Formats: sequence, structure tokens, C-alpha cells
Amino acid sequence: MNIDSVLVTVGMGRYQFAGCVLFGLMIMYSNVSPVSYMFTAGDLKYRCSVPGCDSPDPTERTYEPEWLRFTTPYREDKGLPRKCQRFSRNPVNGSRCAPGYFDSKALELCSDGWVFEDNENTIGTEFGLMCEENKWKLSMVGTINNFGQFVGIPLSGIIADKFGRKFAMVFCSVTSAMIAIIQSFSVNYQMFLAFELLASIVSSGIYSVTFVLAMELVLPNQRVLYYSVLECFNPIGAILVAFIASLVKDWKLLLQIVNLPALLFLSYFWLTEESMRWLEMQGKHDRVIDVLKRIAGINKKSMPVLRPDAQIETTNYDDDNDAKYINILKDVIGSPTILFRLIRCSLVWIAVTFVYYGLTISATDIAGDKYLNFSLASFVEIPACLLNWLIMEGMSRRMSLSCMLILSGLSSVLYNLVPGSFLLIKLLIFLISKLAISVAFCVIYILSVEIFPTRMRATLLSVCSMIGRIGSMLAPQVMLLAEFFASYMTMLVFGVTALVAAALTMTLPESKNIKLPDTVVEAERIGIDRLLPENVDNS
Repeated sequence: MNIDSVLVTVGMGRYQFAGCVLFGLMIMYSNVSPVSYMFTAGDLKYRCSVPGCDSPDPTERTYEPEWLRFTTPYREDKGLPRKCQRFSRNPVNGSRCAPGYFDSKALELCSDGWVFEDNENTIGTEFGLMCEENKWKLSMVGTINNFGQFVGIPLSGIIADKFGRKFAMVFCSVTSAMIAIIQSFSVNYQMFLAFELLASIVSSGIYSVTFVLAMELVLPNQRVLYYSVLECFNPIGAILVAFIASLVKDWKLLLQIVNLPALLFLSYFWLTEESMRWLEMQGKHDRVIDVLKRIAGINKKSMPVLRPDAQIETTNYDDDNDAKYINILKDVIGSPTILFRLIRCSLVWIAVTFVYYGLTISATDIAGDKYLNFSLASFVEIPACLLNWLIMEGMSRRMSLSCMLILSGLSSVLYNLVPGSFLLIKLLIFLISKLAISVAFCVIYILSVEIFPTRMRATLLSVCSMIGRIGSMLAPQVMLLAEFFASYMTMLVFGVTALVAAALTMTLPESKNIKLPDTVVEAERIGIDRLLPENVDNS
């Protein structure tokens, strides 16, 4: 008997609703580690203190007093005071605070402290990572975080295959929370960076493993809706991190508050069930039947009579379980069409992740309240989940992806052309760019699945996703362009990258409403001749 057939009998009900809430909370937490560093290692607005002008009482100092223009040089591109330079004082004229007592042609570095716009404690202030020459150390935290995800995603897959999906989910969530809490007690930059790497490696698998478990609870024709609802929990996690960061404004408290509740995920050992398909692969047929009976009981549905030793048929969702990776590699190399398609698809992945994570990080640098801006940039991902389905239904796969990349690219370029005084307009344009790239992120997953043959589909999708992490690792470093060149460089690079990716997308084959290719030959002929249309579920 097929598991999906039994699910039809036991129905949809309270069990699936409870599962949606439980797994939704887990998915919400899965987004804590990827965004926390944007506040724990975020750059701040500050300037040199000016003896004789600033008040001796630090609490009475302001970031931009009226006398600052004749004591401190300003950056022309940002219109903000330089962080670690001030005009030299004429020693003969004493310590008075007046325009004639400072030499605008002579600069000196800070030697007696800074004045901050907000009273916020990050690792920059904690470990003395001040001034432009240390900005790369703050950006490196983001690169290390994404590198950890690059390493951790395949490792979590190995753990899930070996010890079970539920074990991997609970182990990764609880362990990453413990590591992050220990990280909050870091005494230097090196210790913080080491625990950042460990936390991101362990937490990287939470998202994918949780989705596998959640999707098994529902019928095939209801998975798209279930997926869309669960996907909405992901940006909520980022919004909560930003909200808590705005309240505590301390990197240690932030890490502790957002991670302490995750220790309660240990209860998921009792609140959730193991993957039925994983249990069946391990030969534990009786446990599969017990899970199905529990679902039927909670939903108050009748359960078909099954023998304890009955062999449960499972749908093979992991297409390459029986495939040998060496043979897959040989097949890819042996087919120039598939090989160059993989290369082009991977390049688009790099561009999409680069722009997506780059815009996410940049949200904290937009003029105005950085916490509100970041929350808005995360919130637009919720309507993106719904727009994704509408856009792909109305347009082809290539055109959907290409149009979203063009919209994101043009919006990023247009952002630089709007004067800084139009803050709301600039924010709106930024949000449009983030919305578009969020939709593109969803489309690239679907397109990648549909253009590779069955036996190597899961493997090549993983390859594209892992190579795409190169983009997310580069994104934090691009923020340095604004420091060493000009503030417009960051958005310009994102815009150009998105537009180049849009052009590259049009070289990929169209895959909408065609039968998923089972063989290399069928995959090679996508775009040459149309395969037989599939049913609606595969369109």
C-alpha cells in the first residue's frame, strides 16, 4: 500500500494543522543564524569626539551637532561625517570651539574616542573594530556565516540519511542554539568568528530537513499550498530578530534572547514523528504503520487494516538514492549539453544568491531606521511566496526568472539615481528590487528541477545550490565597495549582476508544461522538441 494512498484515507485535519505550527516555528528559527550577524557585526554610524566642543559627559553628546561641519570632514557620497578623521586644531588658539580654530586642510586620526548616533553595542565596539581599515573584519563575519552554510548543508544531509530526519532537525536546532549562546560570551574577535562558523555549519540543515518532514504530512495535490504557508514563517524569523535587536541593542543579549527558546525544540523528539519514508527505507514497517495510526486517531478518521509486517510502498522523492555519484559525473561529462547547462544554471544561481543576500544585508544601510528597513525588506518575501505562483502560472519559466531579474536589476540601478532627500521613494524602489529577487529565488529552484534528468536531478540541484553559495559568501564583502570607492557602487554591482543573469537565463531551455525528463537524451532535447505534456501537478 502506498503511503499517499493511506493519507487519503486518514485525511487532512488537526494533525496536519499542528504539524504546520510546529514545523513553522522550526523554519522560523532556521532563519535566525543567517541574519543575526547583520546586527551582531553590523557597522554603526559614529565620528571622532572633538575635545573642547563635545561635552565631557558622554550622555550629552550628539552625533551631528551644529558645529560639526568646521571640526570634522564629511563624505561627499554619503553626506555623513568621516568616522575616524577630524580637522587638526591650531595649538596656539587653545581649546575654543569656533570655525577659526580648526584647520580644514590638515587632518588627524582619532585618539580619544568616538561619538555614536545610537547607543548600541556590537562586536565592533566590543572588540575595538573601529574605522574603515577594520570594516573588512565585520564583513568577514557574514562571509564566514555563509561559508558555514556551504559546508553544513551536505553534512546535515548525511546526518539525516544516517540517523533520521527528525533527529537531524532536533540535533541541528538545539546544538546551534547552544553554540550561539556560548558565542555570546566571546572574549575576542577570533573566538566570536570560530563560533559563528560552528553555529552556521550546524544550523544550515534545519530548513531543508524540516521541509522534508512537513511535506510528508499532506497529500500531493495540497503540497503547494502547504509549502507556501510554511515558507511565510521564514521571513517572520528575520523580522523577529530585527525587532529584538532594536529593543536590546546589544549583541550578547540578542544572541541569548533569540537562541534560548530554541532549546525547547528538544521536545520535538516527542511532539513530532520520524519521516515515514526514512523509516521504510530502514525496514521499520511497524513504526510506519504506528505513525499512520496516530495521524488517523488525531484526525478522527478510520485507518485501513494493515498487517504489522506489510510492506509499505513509498514514492521515491530522492531521485538519486540508488545512483552512483561516479556514474552521474561520467554522464554529465559525457553530455556536453548537460554539462554546459549545469555551468550556466550554476552561474545564474550565484547571481541570484549574490543579489538576494546582498540586498538583505544592504537593508541595514539604507537611510532611516535600519531595524524597520530590514523588517520591511524581510516582510516583502511573504507576498513574494504568493506572487511566485501567479507569475509562473502566467509566464514561462525562463521569462518569469528573467523578468524578475531585470526588475530587480533596474530597480537597483534606479535606486542610485534618486536623490537622497527622497527617502521614502528610495526605500520603495529598494523593496521592489528585494521583492523581485525573492521571486527569482523561488523560480530558479523550479527551473533547476525541471531541466535535468531524473537519475541526476537531486544531485545536480544540490550542486547548483552549493555553487550558488559562492554568491552569498561574496555579498558581505561587496559592502566594502561603499567604504573604499563610493556609496553607489554596492547597488550598482547588484543591478548589473542581476541584468547579466537575466540575459544568461534566456540561454537555458524552457521547461514549463513538459514531461520531466527521465533520461539524459530526453533532457538534452528540452528546448529542441517539446516532450509530452504532463499533468497539472507537474506544470
